[in-house]
Amino acid sequence: MLSDHLNRLGKFYRGKRILITGASGYIAWNLLRTLVCFDCTIICLSRNVQRIDRSFGRASITYVQGAYQDSQVIQDVMVDMDVIFHLASQTSVRYAEMDPLDDYEANVRPMHLLLEACRSKQLHPTIIFSGTSTQCGLHEQTHVGRSAVDHPITTYDFHKLQAEQLLKYYISRGWGQGVSLRLTNVYGPGPKSSNSERGVLNAMIRKALSGKDLVVYGSGQYIRDYIFIDDVVLAFLTAPLSIESTSGEHFLVGSGIGTMIIDAMKLVVKLAQLKSNQSISLQSVPEPPDFSAIDRRNFIADLDETFGPILSKDTHTLEAGINKTIAFLNEYR
Repeated sequence: MLSDHLNRLGKFYRGKRILITGASGYIAWNLLRTLVCFDCTIICLSRNVQRIDRSFGRASITYVQGAYQDSQVIQDVMVDMDVIFHLASQTSVRYAEMDPLDDYEANVRPMHLLLEACRSKQLHPTIIFSGTSTQCGLHEQTHVGRSAVDHPITTYDFHKLQAEQLLKYYISRGWGQGVSLRLTNVYGPGPKSSNSERGVLNAMIRKALSGKDLVVYGSGQYIRDYIFIDDVVLAFLTAPLSIESTSGEHFLVGSGIGTMIIDAMKLVVKLAQLKSNQSISLQSVPEPPDFSAIDRRNFIADLDETFGPILSKDTHTLEAGINKTIAFLNEYR
């Protein structure tokens, strides 16, 4: 089933020109691992060029180093693009609160420049935007669908929502096409995140494999929807295939399964101990003073509203995903 879908993706991307912004980031690293297997042309735009091993791939890759806020850089890389994966982002919630204007420059302006390039040059690439499930803010219900009313409570989420709304606005004016994928808690193989607020589950797996004890804030009973990176990549690659029916929309990309943080950490300890033969404990500490309301959320993606053209319900279980992550980290440590 999966191999049939990959063959379908290979046919779709054959001959396509693809731009990836934020190409040195975690999601881009994983996206490239699949894209390089297709007969396509990839332009990787990043502030810091990090080349991927493509000895096994078929794609032609060009690396461009530049700022996402530089309109000339954006204009230059937009030539003849078929698909744009807009992954560039500042991802620290705390930094966004400290410097809202800089966060705007990092998370809103690049999208505006991309869209203006499309409008002014009359380009019509398919833009796939990497959003976040926290854009919707806090809701009383735990299961949240894409029809939920958005009330972001952090500067970071407000700016991510602004970027998404810009995309939708330009699409409504006939100046482009695209879709926003709001990601839940992503984990799995890949480079270590440069932001300590992101990739928490990955960080705990790395720590456990090193034989270090794990720490959870408070009771750890807040519910998260953990989604394995391979499922995220498949959603991104699949999104352009149905753009005629989904353009201008947003979709949640999650597993649809809720897991308390404490239970996820216990599973990490259990599986890491089996692989490392080391004794690892899990300790509870008080929540830090700057623990925000968004950190206390309970969230599960309602796949009844998302299932269809973007994401399959057949995603990795948390145990399978953690085991794959452990295997990767053991191989490349």
